[in-house]
Amino acid sequence: MFTATLRGMLAHKVRLVLTIASIALGVAFLAGTLVLTDTMHVAFDQLFGKVSAGTSAVVRTEAAYSQSEGISTSRAPIPAAVVNGVRTVDGVRAAEGAVSGYALLTDNAGRAVLTNGGAPTMGYSLAADPALRGDVKLLSGTAPTGPRQVAIDATSAEEHHIAIGSTIKVLFQGPAQDFTVVGTVGFGKEKDLGGTTGAYFDSATAQRVLGVPGFFDAINVSADNGVQPTELVQRINAVLPNGAEAVTGATVVKESADAVNKDLRFVGILFLVFAGIALFVGAFIIWNTFTMTITQRSREIALLRAIGATRRQVNQSLIVEAFLLGLLASAVGIALGLLVAKGLNLLMDAVGFSLPSTSMQVQPRTIVVSLLVGTLVTVVAALVPAYRATKVLPVEALREAVPGSGNPSGKRVIAGIVVTGLGLAGLFTTLYGDLSMKLFGPSLLAIITGVLMLLPAAARPLASLIGVPLRLRGLPGELARQNAMRNPRRTSSTAAALMVGLTLVVSMGVFASSLKASFTDIVGDSTNAELFVTPSSKQAPGFSPEVIKVVQGVSGVNAVSASGFGQARFNGTDSSYSAVDPATAAVGLNLRLSSGSVSALGTDGVVVAKTTATTHGWKLGTVIPSEFAQTGKRNFHVVGIYDSKGWISDDYVISIAAQTAAAGRQLTASGLVTLADGADKGTVQHAITDALTGHPDAKVLDRKGFEKEASGFIDQLLTFVTVMLLLAVVIALLGIVNTLVLSVYERTRELGLLRAVGMTRAQVRAMVRWESVVISLIGALAGATLGIGLGLGLSQALADEGIKSISVPGLQVTLYVVLAAVAGVLAAIGPARSAAKVDVLKAVIAD
Repeated sequence: MFTATLRGMLAHKVRLVLTIASIALGVAFLAGTLVLTDTMHVAFDQLFGKVSAGTSAVVRTEAAYSQSEGISTSRAPIPAAVVNGVRTVDGVRAAEGAVSGYALLTDNAGRAVLTNGGAPTMGYSLAADPALRGDVKLLSGTAPTGPRQVAIDATSAEEHHIAIGSTIKVLFQGPAQDFTVVGTVGFGKEKDLGGTTGAYFDSATAQRVLGVPGFFDAINVSADNGVQPTELVQRINAVLPNGAEAVTGATVVKESADAVNKDLRFVGILFLVFAGIALFVGAFIIWNTFTMTITQRSREIALLRAIGATRRQVNQSLIVEAFLLGLLASAVGIALGLLVAKGLNLLMDAVGFSLPSTSMQVQPRTIVVSLLVGTLVTVVAALVPAYRATKVLPVEALREAVPGSGNPSGKRVIAGIVVTGLGLAGLFTTLYGDLSMKLFGPSLLAIITGVLMLLPAAARPLASLIGVPLRLRGLPGELARQNAMRNPRRTSSTAAALMVGLTLVVSMGVFASSLKASFTDIVGDSTNAELFVTPSSKQAPGFSPEVIKVVQGVSGVNAVSASGFGQARFNGTDSSYSAVDPATAAVGLNLRLSSGSVSALGTDGVVVAKTTATTHGWKLGTVIPSEFAQTGKRNFHVVGIYDSKGWISDDYVISIAAQTAAAGRQLTASGLVTLADGADKGTVQHAITDALTGHPDAKVLDRKGFEKEASGFIDQLLTFVTVMLLLAVVIALLGIVNTLVLSVYERTRELGLLRAVGMTRAQVRAMVRWESVVISLIGALAGATLGIGLGLGLSQALADEGIKSISVPGLQVTLYVVLAAVAGVLAAIGPARSAAKVDVLKAVIAD
């Protein structure tokens, strides 16, 4: 049986290649994702290890709780006087304070040196002791030693032509200052730290411009020869004041790498979701292929049964075939995974997310998981067709293998209706009733499953309806229509793969369109601003608070309402919060408070979203315990409750003064500008632009420009998602090709008879092409309809987060359907040529 299985696989090479390709592409996506995420982890582990290579121990303040911020946990600064005590500890060779913070470089023309993908623009103190610098090396020039000297990362120097000796401005959270570039810095073999920009100062200058004089962020310690880091840490901890701690340098490296990897975990999860979708679509192809081949091989299977093969042996032979097919496809997918990983890396670079370079990491886990998942998906997809093969009777060896109609059973239709109904009931109850939103996802899944179950029942009427215009194409069009209607199960399972891909693409398009429409409404309804001050880069976290002061001083400006954001614990739960200026918030924002006032925030007040206040039973005056990683516990009392989310989308709003007291100085995220009576908007905008010449980290936009920029960012994300989903669509098209190839083989005698009675080769090709178009349009129309519904449901589910408007991009959806029809024509090129080349005499006598 094993030999027969191998010969059966190799006898149909085209079918074998197409089936392998379908599953291999999904496995390649999975393997590529695992390779990329492992490469990212290793790259950052190596990078932080090199940067901290010379540090044996680190002294720092204890964090109130572990809250990741960039590459470390947020902590309060440590007094500089602690350094002297650390230096007296036996085994300490050298100890220096370290400071880091926001610092934006500018080029020779005063333009901001911006990063891609939201990578931070940082400033650091450069250790005087070379050993404490680790692999932070001076690539050229000298180390900064005075209050007006700076060394910058080599990438910024090269890309922006900043030569040693140049005088440039560096922007901080305080006023911008002029510095002379005296050196360039690298990190091991890298010229920048993971896409960030870096400005390096001596210790005293760094304290002044990045931190607080008299304090350090941490104290880096180098041990004497022969002293182990763990032993040194114990000695240092014995002399430290309360609230301070010493840990090994290796501990800090691990914490930094873990913090970055935690922040980047969503990348791996996102790619794994897309890989799962691709494998799911590939499973349809496996299912359909085995179903068709079993039908075609019914005489072969019956002969095996007639000469003594048991049902169990028949079932096992097909399972073995699926196992070998899955194993081979998975091996091909793993090989392609390296190319996919490089492609994903290039795609991330294209959207502005750069990674440190290192060799691609292929871990044993990647190989095992990819082989296991690919093989398992193939075997599971073949189980039902293999079981059906066991029902072939020996007497069928005397009959001709004729494909059945494949009509859906009544039980399947009823089950599909029930599952779809339950999904719709759950969806509407979660959206408009009291059911938990946790059931929203399962409800969507139930609807998709129900539609897949009902698709065979809808395939025949859909094919009949879509095929009506084909009658105008004469006999080839009519035959194509009838061929698509002949076997609804086959047609639906082929179209289902395309339906799943387009459902996701269209739903994301509807969601993005609704998001853009809602954003326009949010800007108009929840703000009074006529101009908007934003970061120069869309991915930047903010700009210097000095910008607000500069804009406020421009003639024609009435008020500038600043806002920021952060992370803390409120009532024991981690949450984001917004920070506003109470003096100007009411001028620039429409918070729609149902009670209280935003002007009463002070340094210990909080405005709470109505939904959160209702859930916890909070009222004006209620005390809410909070905790900040930098400063620990503090209490806020409720001074206002606002009804709906818009420009402010967080559950908690505090004052900027409270944020500074609890979390230190922070960047400003935006500034809402209202104009004085009679001021001309265009004139004021030009004046603000001129005033911001010395602050290239910020820019001013009118409402139309602001909405356009936000829409562009949404479109960029939509493009990224669409590109990711295209792989599933490509796999679905391979399924159409596979189905048509098998169909041509199955209908060899029929095609020969058509040719014998006068049908031309051109007509045969046209018939196969139109059949492909019908199948493609069934999948496209079903996917578009389902995608619109899911997109609307997703938009409605996020109504409380500010998505109030619903928008269906009709032109975009129509384009997807048209492209699906065109893709159907392209998918039919090969099968159509094969059908036209059928030898008439051989076909007529074919078994």
